[in-house]
Amino acid sequence: MTLKIGICTKQDLDEAMKLRKREQYEEERKRRIFNAKQRLYGLDLDMLERQILEKKKQKSVQLECDKRFEEQEQLQKRLITAQAKELEKKQHVANSDLNYYRCRYQRKEQRREFDLNDPNYLKKARPTRVADDDITLGVSSAQIFHGEDLYNSERKVRQRQQQRAWLDQQIQERKRAEDARKTADNMLMENLGCRDKHLEEMAKSDHQMRNQVIQQVRQFNINMAKQKQMDREREKREKYEDDMAEIYNMLSSDMLTENPDVAQSRTDPNKKIAFMYRGMTPEELRNFRLGQEQQLNAAVQRKTEAQMMDKQWEQYAINMDRTLVLGHIEDERRRKAQFDELMRANAKLAVEQDQQRKDALVALSNAVSDDFYDQFNKNSR
Repeated sequence: MTLKIGICTKQDLDEAMKLRKREQYEEERKRRIFNAKQRLYGLDLDMLERQILEKKKQKSVQLECDKRFEEQEQLQKRLITAQAKELEKKQHVANSDLNYYRCRYQRKEQRREFDLNDPNYLKKARPTRVADDDITLGVSSAQIFHGEDLYNSERKVRQRQQQRAWLDQQIQERKRAEDARKTADNMLMENLGCRDKHLEEMAKSDHQMRNQVIQQVRQFNINMAKQKQMDREREKREKYEDDMAEIYNMLSSDMLTENPDVAQSRTDPNKKIAFMYRGMTPEELRNFRLGQEQQLNAAVQRKTEAQMMDKQWEQYAINMDRTLVLGHIEDERRRKAQFDELMRANAKLAVEQDQQRKDALVALSNAVSDDFYDQFNKNSR
């Protein structure tokens, strides 16, 4: 600060420095007070609370979305694991069947060239002496002697009995093996039934979760659902008209009026001649029509139930929308009433303040001009 005097003493300089510091402090205080973003008092608490609530709401929505995505991911992982286990079981069954086929129908002794590589070839080879009347034995072979093989007939009987016992034992073993195989097949079918039931339960849970998601987005898809419903009804009506026209054409055609006995084969009573066959008998046609009507009624009933369910959901969504709209209107009415009450109170206070000002002006001898009020709020004090 520069002083416009000729001679400045130390006291004058100190006073000038004090004034400069006071002005600088006053400017800094003004910047702190009149800056709405930096001041520590006079804050808009309602706006801050609304911002905090909005941030908390956004955070909760984000957490809910993350939770839903995590649940969907876990469900996909479980389904993939179940499918992998199913494929592994199928591969295990296929490998077991292949090994069983190889062990039963592709053994070494069943090969055509097995006799060339048989390790027991010498054991199975024809002995030098088969019987006493073997024609391969000559005079010099020294294999036949008098007094040998006195129990030939008894030995053959015992051999036959032993062979019969072996055959019975093999039959019993084969029967036990067959029973064991049937038991294993029954256990496998039971396991497959349990697996199918588990998969069905998983599919039901998936269906329930999917229905929950559909219920949440139902409000967004109301217009689209209505349009699709109209298209389905139109397609259904057109299909029904086409079906009825086709049924009428088939009933009124000449093919159904032909004699069915002409197409009967002369050699086989259960055989029909293809190029002469004109259709079913009235009884067969009646049964066929009855089955068609039952299927059509069942399909119509299913579609009617689906339409009723869709209409109920649409009515529920409309009721929810109406409730929300009524609540919003009620809030707006209440807010407007509070605002009107505040405006009336402010108007009343303004009238009272104006009257007090007029009374003060009348009471005072000298009138206060606008310059008196303009001198205030120029500093931070």
